[in-house]
Amino acid sequence: MSTREIVTLQIGHYANFVGTHWWNIQESSFVYTPQALTGPKEINHDVLFREGQTLHGEVTYTPRLIAVDLKGSLNALRREGTLYEAGQEEDVKWESDVTLHESSPVEKNEFLEDLDRVEAEQVSDVHRNLEDKLEDTDKKPKLEKPETEDAVFGRKLYDLDDTVSVWSDFLRVHLHPKSLHIVDDFIHKNEEQPFDMFQLGASVLKNVDAMDAMEDQIRFFVEECDHLQGFHLLMDWCDGFGGYGAGLLQYLEDEFTNKARMTCAVSPAIMPDSTVRQRANRIINSAFCLDKGGNLSSLFIPMSLTDSLWRKMGPPRDLPHLSYKGQLDYHTSGILAACLDTMSLPYRQDGYSTTLADITSSFNNLGRKVSAVYSSLPFPLTPQGTFVESLMSHKDQAPWYSLTPHVGTCPDPYMQSCVVRGVPAHRITRSEPTPNIPGILTGCSSLSEILHLYLTETYPRTLNAGCTMRDACKVVSPYPHVFSSKVSNNGYIGDTDRPSYQGVESVPVMTSLQSNDSVYDLTSSLLSEAARFNIRKHHHYLEAGLEEDEYRETLDNVSTLGQCYKTDTSAT
Repeated sequence: MSTREIVTLQIGHYANFVGTHWWNIQESSFVYTPQALTGPKEINHDVLFREGQTLHGEVTYTPRLIAVDLKGSLNALRREGTLYEAGQEEDVKWESDVTLHESSPVEKNEFLEDLDRVEAEQVSDVHRNLEDKLEDTDKKPKLEKPETEDAVFGRKLYDLDDTVSVWSDFLRVHLHPKSLHIVDDFIHKNEEQPFDMFQLGASVLKNVDAMDAMEDQIRFFVEECDHLQGFHLLMDWCDGFGGYGAGLLQYLEDEFTNKARMTCAVSPAIMPDSTVRQRANRIINSAFCLDKGGNLSSLFIPMSLTDSLWRKMGPPRDLPHLSYKGQLDYHTSGILAACLDTMSLPYRQDGYSTTLADITSSFNNLGRKVSAVYSSLPFPLTPQGTFVESLMSHKDQAPWYSLTPHVGTCPDPYMQSCVVRGVPAHRITRSEPTPNIPGILTGCSSLSEILHLYLTETYPRTLNAGCTMRDACKVVSPYPHVFSSKVSNNGYIGDTDRPSYQGVESVPVMTSLQSNDSVYDLTSSLLSEAARFNIRKHHHYLEAGLEEDEYRETLDNVSTLGQCYKTDTSAT
């Protein structure tokens, strides 16, 4: 079956944090030789990645991606990337005297320095092997990876908590020169001219030149696709990037009407919350983004590790088997990325039993375009336990926690897509009868069969879809150290601490994407907070072009959206 491609757009600084982890996770699961396969191929990476070629004829494999951010947000990463040697200009010879001002190069952290060294060694090995092959046609080129690469991506541990300031500080994959789009009108973390309002982002794309440049980048990736199935959007939704993303969604709806558009609206666990303006902006921007972004998306999924985004920021959620630092975007975005990578597996499987449009069209019935996502990272397998025993240990509680703010677990969702990955065949269930385990589960022979029975029995009124994958989620360097000391290097939950010199390299994961009536709690709480504002007193919004009628219309739309999730108790 031919590949059905997806183009990804990352809109905003935190969205790029999440996206960077996601591409790193995917790249770490690449298999370069048939001998390295542990079973049949599971994931078709061509769905999200593209093959290209440099001017020297070298084959490249890069994300089918456009990443949008502000000026000054890249650190050591060049706008044009490093693969294609673009942007190298000849020296200009001036006729008169000039004064040279040379800026200091951005200092790279230990991981990036090691990455540069490994890639230099690989290039050297390739050239050496080619020379050997030319000298002796019977000599086979060496295919082994340099030992230092294993040190960088496997055994060596990095503490990057204090050295990661932007997402490119831990970017492991190469990007195509068309992948980066910088908004030069605004500067990253500029307090004098902050990019903190929905209307500011929307105004950027009203500039003809800016929109033309973005259209050119989108069409570059779209036109090389043979069977485009749709778009992923990772979008900051509490600042100006919400307006920018809504503008892009409008363009995608106009130009690619029949293609699915799945938007993950992401936000840090901790955001600026010390002034009235910061709190007001967060609430007002979220209302606009939920209205405009939700309406223009095929499916809209808010994601964050905070309990509350509105008037008072809630604390980062206390999650089992994780010991992450909520104030670090580097940590929280990694957790969201592992969830996103797992959640998206059904339409990235090799063989395509499901497409992105299947997911979005199934979930957005009756105006319910907003969904919630739940995760269990890592799924709690003990060294001697089984998947069935872990499921049953939760009793009446769901085996996952919510990653959508203001939305709790729901006992009776309308629709859910559940994914389980990384459970070895011998750890699924026991062959002999086990106390407190239903016999029907003991007799199952496969993980997919057990998942199907569990979903059917636990959620009998829900339209359930299940997907199981053999391989665990790879969380090797530069993934942050977010797991508790009781999590082993292969993701099992033990009684003893993991050695300090050993990191976690892979984990089993369970996710559930749901459409349920708990989404009403998100819309109603946002509406309650947003309705408190007299927009006339927020002059900066009016100066940015917002009209009072537009704000009232937005609130009405959020209210209407919420009614789609309100349970009609009179009918029961």
